[in-house]
Amino acid sequence: MSRQEGTLTSAQFEIMRLLWDAKAGLTVAEIWTAICQRRAVSRTTVLNLVDRLEKRNWLRREKQAGLFRYFANVDRQATEAQLSAEFVGEYFDGSPASFLLSLLGSQKVSASEIEQLKSLLSQQIDSESRNSKE
Repeated sequence: MSRQEGTLTSAQFEIMRLLWDAKAGLTVAEIWTAICQRRAVSRTTVLNLVDRLEKRNWLRREKQAGLFRYFANVDRQATEAQLSAEFVGEYFDGSPASFLLSLLGSQKVSASEIEQLKSLLSQQIDSESRNSKE
């Protein structure tokens, strides 16, 4: 698989989310219909976004029953991790702690989310501890 070029805009990420959730892939018309349920957008705009994503190796297309169906060419978790790291790097000088403190200070966080954060931090501490012993 070829490496993806560039990063994703929010509109492109919206398309990627739809494709990650669609195991059988989607046509441009299906992508457009799904996006139109949330906001107004022209079919041409969606077609252009899909075309750019395919050219940059974020998507692949397969001809099925005379229609082109598009599929994500990248893993969702890896993409989200990459985008998050880029965001933290650009806006928080690469400091996840600064980002998290900013987020926690401005958002309501549920008890289950706090438990998830504790678990992730504990895993990170354990990982750092193992690495320092090697």
